[in-house]
Amino acid sequence: MIRILLLLTFFSFGLLAQESKEYKLTEKAYGLAWDGINFWYIDTNRRAIIKINEIGEQEIFNLGLANLRGISFDAREGKLLVVAPKQILKLDPNSGGITDKIQIPLSNVAGIASVGNYYYILDLDSGKVQIYDQSTSLLIGGFFTDRTRPRDICYGRDSLWISDSADNSIYRYDTKTGKITGSIKTNLRSIRGVLLSGSKLWVVDRENKEIKNIPFVETERFIASGEEEYNLEVTLKFKLDSVSLSKAQIAILHPPSNEQQRIRSVKFSDPAYQPTFIQRNRVQMKKLSIEDLPGEQTVKYKFSSKNQFIKYYVTDEYLDKEAVYPGDVTAFYEKPSEEVKFLPRDYLDAIYQARQTSVGINDFKDKMKAIGVPMQPFRMIRFEKGKPKSMQDSLSIFLLSYGWIPIGDLGLGSNTDKRYFEKKESDLILFQSLNFKSSVSPVYFRKDANSEWENLPAEITYKIK
Repeated sequence: MIRILLLLTFFSFGLLAQESKEYKLTEKAYGLAWDGINFWYIDTNRRAIIKINEIGEQEIFNLGLANLRGISFDAREGKLLVVAPKQILKLDPNSGGITDKIQIPLSNVAGIASVGNYYYILDLDSGKVQIYDQSTSLLIGGFFTDRTRPRDICYGRDSLWISDSADNSIYRYDTKTGKITGSIKTNLRSIRGVLLSGSKLWVVDRENKEIKNIPFVETERFIASGEEEYNLEVTLKFKLDSVSLSKAQIAILHPPSNEQQRIRSVKFSDPAYQPTFIQRNRVQMKKLSIEDLPGEQTVKYKFSSKNQFIKYYVTDEYLDKEAVYPGDVTAFYEKPSEEVKFLPRDYLDAIYQARQTSVGINDFKDKMKAIGVPMQPFRMIRFEKGKPKSMQDSLSIFLLSYGWIPIGDLGLGSNTDKRYFEKKESDLILFQSLNFKSSVSPVYFRKDANSEWENLPAEITYKIK
């Protein structure tokens, strides 16, 4: 075996120094592994594997085999695993030498992940993840990836992760069911390898010849990835008809800050508007006096928002729960005229059916109201390439036992899985309603502190700052 030492102008790193580094690769990089000290990847042109050590050196180990595409590290054995047509190679990470070969009946493979006594092998011919049992040396089943161009596979956080170069996203799979349970969007154009190392997700960006860290947030309910920041100035024009305003109040709803969008630096041009809350919703309120006049009013405010792409996936653990609606959602639904005895799974089916058959957002809302699903209408600004494109009405729904889920688009698009919901980073919720009835604007008015709040119509304009 030929060993070549390649020294680059490079970053020094270890596992703790991985935080925000990006590592340069050779022309035809594929696959990615971490052995606890070093990164490893495949160079398909050289028919070699390459190690990047802790001081930034790249060392090439020529294997002389064509179509090398998958590499991972088996921590149980302390060996590198490399897949080639019809075989799995085990290599010593210290010497790069082959210590064992396992024959497999698969010719076109693209990745391997070691999980306990099993190898999960990405088979491109069938579009499946094949499961190889080390104790019997047999393929014992598998599952379809349901992806257009799967490119690599890894294991971490009790899940399998597969990169797809068709949409340059990373998909998370349940190892027991083979079902997709989430996905992470990247802004790259040609991803190949994928690696989950601790809390860090890394991919091989072949176009830019780099290993890149993909920031994401993972919870039991969703995966968040990607980020866009928007800075807006909003102008509201509305009319006050009351003759006397001496005890009246005006409240302007803030854009909601939640897991989908983080609102910062809300500033009103009129300092008389002070921050407070209405029904747990953050608002800016102004107490009027005899000096304030009825008629046309203009309010301006600025804010910034950091938006993430969110994928929600409803797993069986939620669908099989016995649950009741919590008290804080009572304002967002009416009990149906006929008693409906639905389990969470029944509600999920009904929501899916309504999304397929509704002719518009109001029709969908009527269907949700009929079966007693809590909903919170909102108005959002949709961006395209960083510029505002349109303002649209939509809503969030509360799935029993699971929680609030945004319905950014009524149509399902290319996603036909009823358990999937998403909120794009290009959608910014400007305001949401205080109950299940749609608000016409973020402006609320009441004659005095003991009166009910009245939602006022307003002309809304906005611009990027």
